[in-house]
Amino acid sequence: MAKSKIEWTENTWNPVTGCTKISDGCKNCYGAVMAQRLKLMGNKKYANGFEVSLHEYCLMIL
Repeated sequence: MAKSKIEWTENTWNPVTGCTKISDGCKNCYGAVMAQRLKLMGNKKYANGFEVSLHEYCLMIL
């Protein structure tokens, strides 16, 4: 879990990243742009860019 700057929550948990574009509404997806940026920054969760990816290490019980 990661600490969050979102005012209505304290932590976030994202064991899956990415998405599958399925409609015309996906043409200008901000998530795909952000995923590419995070990949270039070396964020290990975005090594596959915007491909749907399960991060099994996030599923470990603490």
